[in-house]
Amino acid sequence: MGSTLRKLKREKQASSPFHTEVMAAWNRGFSAGAKQQMKQDTEIMMEWLGRLEEIEGIGPKMAWKIREHLLNFLSERMKKS
Repeated sequence: MGSTLRKLKREKQASSPFHTEVMAAWNRGFSAGAKQQMKQDTEIMMEWLGRLEEIEGIGPKMAWKIREHLLNFLSERMKKS
């Protein structure tokens, strides 16, 4: 491959079938949806953790251990990210 052809290939920009404005709007919508989903997931998980004692065989001590284990697990995952 000649040097001129290499220079042309380096300068070539990736073409997209979508306009950049459309892709930017789509990405903003996707990010907003992901943020909303994360918020909803957190609310559901907190509600579930609050009702652990309602499950037969799980008392206050076991519920505390489950919550503590989950929080430690999530803390470790956040440190890795």
